[in-house]
Amino acid sequence: MAITVTGSLQVKYNTWYAVINYKDENGKRKQKWIPTGYPVKGNKKRANEVLQAKIKEYNNKNVSFFTNITVAEYFKSWLVRIKEEVRPNTYRSYLGNMTNHIIPYFESKGIELQSLKPDDITTYYEYKHKNTELSGRTLKHHHQNISKALNDAIAKGYISFNPASYAKTIKEERFNAEFLNDNQIQELLSLLEGNPIKLAVELCSIYGFRRSEVLGLKWHNVDFENESIRICETLQQSTKAITGTTNFTADTKTESSNRTMPMTKRAREILQEQKERQKTNRKLLGNAYIENDYVCTFDNGKEITPNYLSKNFHKVIVNSDLPQVRLHDLRHSSATNLLSQGFSVVQVADWLGHSESTTTLRFYAHADKSSKMAIAEALNSV
Repeated sequence: MAITVTGSLQVKYNTWYAVINYKDENGKRKQKWIPTGYPVKGNKKRANEVLQAKIKEYNNKNVSFFTNITVAEYFKSWLVRIKEEVRPNTYRSYLGNMTNHIIPYFESKGIELQSLKPDDITTYYEYKHKNTELSGRTLKHHHQNISKALNDAIAKGYISFNPASYAKTIKEERFNAEFLNDNQIQELLSLLEGNPIKLAVELCSIYGFRRSEVLGLKWHNVDFENESIRICETLQQSTKAITGTTNFTADTKTESSNRTMPMTKRAREILQEQKERQKTNRKLLGNAYIENDYVCTFDNGKEITPNYLSKNFHKVIVNSDLPQVRLHDLRHSSATNLLSQGFSVVQVADWLGHSESTTTLRFYAHADKSSKMAIAEALNSV
């Protein structure tokens, strides 16, 4: 039998509140003040619609009466529950954002989950952007985390709508990709001579691979006969506390990232050299050699970790006269150099494994000379 719920509209802080009266599972009378989000002046009718909807929800038992759980408490419990449902690296991202930023902030505010308003979340973004200088892009990830957690709260019946859907996010700063031109890439490769990361770096400069893609490349996906390289696995690095191991393989980032690339002449050369190098090291080290199918390895056969690749790359760049780019900027370098050679955005998007060419255009519109060249040629022919 449904629990009979009554309610009324009340004013608080110059805002209409829907006040719900009900009895909990123990028969104890409870009262819940729910902000409608509407200012008092001229909004009574809209506020009443919210009130009636809330009364209906409570009468239908669509909302669980966990009235005392705070936002911070819910986020903590959500982290425990979500751990087994997402990829380890995704969970690590959730854990970092929640424990370092989101939970401490809302814990200091003491806001109850069922009282959480869009403005509370908007204020969080504004505070973090102003006081901790987190970028709009970083706060976009926070927004995704909060939205995911609150959507799960709806499924649990803790809340009836997601306040994050109506919160105002911080505008992302315009992304300007850094890159190395062809001559600078050759200089970088010369600095990496004898360094175990050279192969990975050169493959990234040719194909624009993500670091997880190049390190996840295995020999059974390298086809010398048909001159192709298949990207279908990635190497991820986590912590033992999360996965029980430090390295693990996972699927590619998106469906379009799962792709087969033609083997360039230079790629064939350096891959064959690596295969021979591994063969020689296997003989020299005997049982001490670590057997696996990874292409990018140390001399003892052990796979190169993502963190090692990034840190070693950074160390070389810092001690050089080259532009201070990140490892991921080799992906930008590949895209920019291809666009500068006149290849279309669609072609480059396919090469990089972008799911949509609009993604490529958003990042590299400044380097897309092909469309401008076509216009100039057409005008010159008039």
